[in-house]
Formats: sequence, structure tokens, C-alpha cells
Amino acid sequence: MSLWTGIPGTVRESAISFRCRSNRGGVMKEVLEWLEARQGEMLSLIELLVNIDSGSYCKEGIDRCGAIVARELEALGFETSVVPEADRGNHLRAQRPGKGEGELFLSAHLDTVFPAGTAGARPFRVEGGLAYGPGVGDIKGGIVQMLFALKALRELGRSTPPTTVFLTGDEEIGSIRGRPHIEDIARRSSWVLVMEPASEPGSVAVRRWGLGAFRLTIRGRAAHVLKPDSDGVNACRELALKILALESLSDFARGVKVSVNLVSGGRSRQVTAAEAVADIDVRVRDSSRMEEIEAMVRKVASTPILPGIVLQVEGKLTRPPLEPNPNTLKLLRLAAETAERIGMVLKPIEEYGGSDGCFTAALGVATLDGLGPRTFDMCGDGERIEIVGIVPRTALLAGIVARLCEDP
Repeated sequence: MSLWTGIPGTVRESAISFRCRSNRGGVMKEVLEWLEARQGEMLSLIELLVNIDSGSYCKEGIDRCGAIVARELEALGFETSVVPEADRGNHLRAQRPGKGEGELFLSAHLDTVFPAGTAGARPFRVEGGLAYGPGVGDIKGGIVQMLFALKALRELGRSTPPTTVFLTGDEEIGSIRGRPHIEDIARRSSWVLVMEPASEPGSVAVRRWGLGAFRLTIRGRAAHVLKPDSDGVNACRELALKILALESLSDFARGVKVSVNLVSGGRSRQVTAAEAVADIDVRVRDSSRMEEIEAMVRKVASTPILPGIVLQVEGKLTRPPLEPNPNTLKLLRLAAETAERIGMVLKPIEEYGGSDGCFTAALGVATLDGLGPRTFDMCGDGERIEIVGIVPRTALLAGIVARLCEDP
């Protein structure tokens, strides 16, 4: 959904005016030509990363991907360091000095949603102008676009701002351990560019829904199914009623979505279930409603429906919504102008999924998200990216980075 209608007129008019005087010459022409000559190299690096299992619980694969990215960044003059995790994937941090007073934060992640074995079962492949594979769009294609945008600027002798790159190892499971590092970097940054995938042609994300996860544990009392009702208390029955009650809180038009999609319970078909567990996914569009919605979910989840039931609720809303702030709107204007220089019409949109950009925008830092490749069936078995868009979207990123030296 395009958000131009919700963007102040001065920003819209700037983009529209550039449609009439697009400048494809000069620096952006050089960047495009440099990237076009290296599209095959970009795809090869994407293939290398995609064919490594790096689901959120595949520590070895996450760390291997991090080592590959670290080598690429070191070749570009970055000083890299690993933020170690004992039982999760490590995080990667890289820094390089640059021109100007403002500092740039390039944000991505190393983990995917896909479990071990997926890369072997569905390895990288190219078919019909599309590149397929687990994590090809979310987010390995975006990582490669970031690397090649930086390479292009370095090879062409273009200045860049002081830059920090941070790739968290646990984004797909909430960035619980990565978040403190992300927020620490963001507080010292002037701009944040997030390499999450794009869902539409020419799109960047300027709004995302906030989210959180809750676990509901229901304890009843086991008894043989032929015992009198007073002997057994069925936790699975309570769970069924709870699912209906929780999901009735959803009101998409008002920016609330509550879903129960992962459940377990019972140990035998002929024994009343003594315990059941449900994982609850909660999405909220507006930060002003975060506390209200969390309280509603907790109240419904923690109030027994059947006599004899004991309930335990864990979790919280962990990711705030990404909402456009004045700093983001200024960055959006610069991005729109840069897009026009390569013949692209920028389309600011709302994305429903969360990202690490939610944390940075909540701190008031200018944040543009969804700068990665256009992606279809993200996180699905058919995840794929549009090859024709890789070079122009990488050029857009390179152009934004270069212009930040001019517009601190």
C-alpha cells in the first residue's frame, strides 16, 4: 500500500518534480554501469550464502555466513568484530570512518526462518528471471546488495559517511539478544538503512506493525475419559475456548491482529489432557495502542473459562511499530530524489512484518526499511527475488549513501 498520500506535500512534490528532469548521467550512470557488469558476481555471492543453512537455531550456519560477510567488509576497509553468543548465532559488527558529521547505520541480519536441511533440499536456483532459495530475499539478497553498493562507491572513488554495519544473529526470533547492540548503534547514528526485502516495485518501507509473542500454558487434571467429569479437567478444551476468545480481539481495520497458530496438548487419546500450550502472535499498527492491546491479551489469556484450570502467561510485545518521524521524512525525500536520477519512482509503503528498523525508528532516528531486493513468497517454500531489479535497487542504495555526505 503506497503511503505517498500520508506524506507531507513538500516531500511528494520533490519526488514528482524529479520525474520531469531525471538525470541518468554522471555518478549514478557510473554506478549503474559498474553494477551491471558485476550482476553475475552478485548472484554468485547470493548463491553462496543461500546454500548455507542459517535458520535462527543453526548457529554453525549463521556463524559461517557471518564470516563470509566479514571478509567482504574487511576488503572494503571495515574493521570487523564478532559479538559472540554461546547457544545462538553470533552477531557481526563492522565500522569504517568516512566523510561528514553524520553517521550511517546499515542494518541486516544473518538468520533466516528456515530449519536445518532446507538449503540442501531446496538449493539456490535461477529460473525465469527469478532467483530461488531459502532466505534469498529475507535477507541474503539484501546483504549482497549492501556489500556491492559499498563496493561500487569505493571502486568509483566516492566518499561515504562514517558507517557502522550490524548484522544480528537472531532477528527472526525477535532480536532479543541483538536489540541492545542495535539500539546502542542507533543512538549514535544519524540515519539507518535496513536491508529487509521489498514487496513492490520501487518500494521502501516507512511503516511496519509492531509485534510480540506470548506463551499460554494451561494446566488441568488428568483422568480416564470414562471417569466422572469432576475427576478430570481438560486443558485442551480450555485451549480451544481460549483460541476463539483471543482471536476475537483481532480488528484489522483498527490495526490489531491476534493469532494462535502453534499449539500442543495432552499425552493420550483416552486421558483427559492435563496440560496444553499455545503460542500467541500479536500485531499492533500504532505505538499508542501497544500497552492497551498487551493488557487485553493478558486479561483474556489469564482468565480461566473452565473450573479447575490454572493458567500461566509469559511474553510481551517486543517490537514497536515503525512509524515515520520527521527525520525519516527528510531521508525519504533524499531517497526519492536519488531514485529519480536512475529513472525509478520511489514508492513508500507499509509492511506488516516487523524488522530491526522498528527499534531504530522508535528512538527517533531517520529509518528507511525494505531496501533489499523485490521478494515474492517471503519466508515460504517458494521464496524468490526478481533479478532484473537487483542492480537498480543496489544503485539506489549506493546513491543514498553517497548523498548522505552532501546532506548531513
